[in-house]
Amino acid sequence: MGKRITLFSTLLLLALGGCAQELIYKPSRVLMDSTWDRLTEPKVEAIIGYYKPKIDSLMDRVIGSTHYEMRSFRPQSPLSNFTTDAMMEFAALKGYSNIHFSLTNFGGLRAALPKGDIKVYNIFSIYPFENYLVILDLSGASLIKLFNSFARNRVEATSSNVGYRIEKGTLKELLIDGERVEPTKMYRVLTIDFLMDGGDNLSSLREFKEREFTKVLLRDAIIEVIESRSGRGEAIVGPLDKRVKIEN
Repeated sequence: MGKRITLFSTLLLLALGGCAQELIYKPSRVLMDSTWDRLTEPKVEAIIGYYKPKIDSLMDRVIGSTHYEMRSFRPQSPLSNFTTDAMMEFAALKGYSNIHFSLTNFGGLRAALPKGDIKVYNIFSIYPFENYLVILDLSGASLIKLFNSFARNRVEATSSNVGYRIEKGTLKELLIDGERVEPTKMYRVLTIDFLMDGGDNLSSLREFKEREFTKVLLRDAIIEVIESRSGRGEAIVGPLDKRVKIEN
């Protein structure tokens, strides 16, 4: 019986292998334009037509303004700097204590913030993922490993109170609030759950000793900070500074 099964499996693999060789395809780009609109479904269109005005009224709401376009790029950018600093501001607004710095990934910033009025739609475009804010308790040793990985691979976005220097792929200096990171000291890091789980190869974040779930989405926190600043008559800015310095 075993020999028959083995023989059948061998023949099946050979057959599938032969089929796989016949499957030849060539990828191509398809322009997604109005020509595809002819394939509409009346019932689906009716559902969309019912909800669209309500969604548009929510998405078109103006929550703030900026004097210039803000884009995201490494090693630091107006949009990434604003994001991480806004995370710290949100933590202060909500009374989360002893947060040492904030961290997010450049890959999570998916659009630019245009000059002028900021609408809710813009925030959903920039932060489309369901990323929740979390607070991780990490040792200084784990943080040093994290920033060493930045030096070897690619940096991610940190708040303005972090200062680090990379020289020829090696981490030369790491400061938080102007003080060197101590390997045995514990630090509280505000980040997102995607990175907490080791996303974007930030495996050092999985070494947390404790974690606190805020149950707040990153984009909701950003909206609240923008509205708070707007209420004080402040435009949204993302100044470049000395939080990261890379020397090749």
